[in-house]
Amino acid sequence: MKKKSNRTRLVLVGVGILLILLGLRGIALAVIGKTAQATVTEVQQTVSQQDDSMDHNYQISYRFRIDGKDYTGSFTRKKVYNTATLPSVGSAVSIRYLPAAPSVNGGPDAGPVGGLVLGALGLVLLFLGVKPAKAAPLPVPAESPSPDSPE
Repeated sequence: MKKKSNRTRLVLVGVGILLILLGLRGIALAVIGKTAQATVTEVQQTVSQQDDSMDHNYQISYRFRIDGKDYTGSFTRKKVYNTATLPSVGSAVSIRYLPAAPSVNGGPDAGPVGGLVLGALGLVLLFLGVKPAKAAPLPVPAESPSPDSPE
């Protein structure tokens, strides 16, 4: 039983840290990120197990160049019912990137709100994974008759 509890705690801590990092990424892109023009390299409809094929979600992949070096990234557009609003391969899109690490980049909708939500959820999971488990109450031993008491 204790092994499973430790495994669950480890998963909670791991997922919590991942969500915090994703949240920090979103906040950093929104606050200190710079805008650049990227070239769309692929537009692909995505259907995952959680999505309905009628959701019309698309992943837009792009490439951009900073200081002579190429970087890539992608972002998702959800519930696109008019495909004419999607960028076409070869067209330019605005993206945001971190000047100190251009490999950390995101689409034009990268905002701090999503980062704050992910970060808060990550903190909750981290807290639940690190919080010490309540100790089970110790069993009270049954009183045995003392040697000098009459029976």
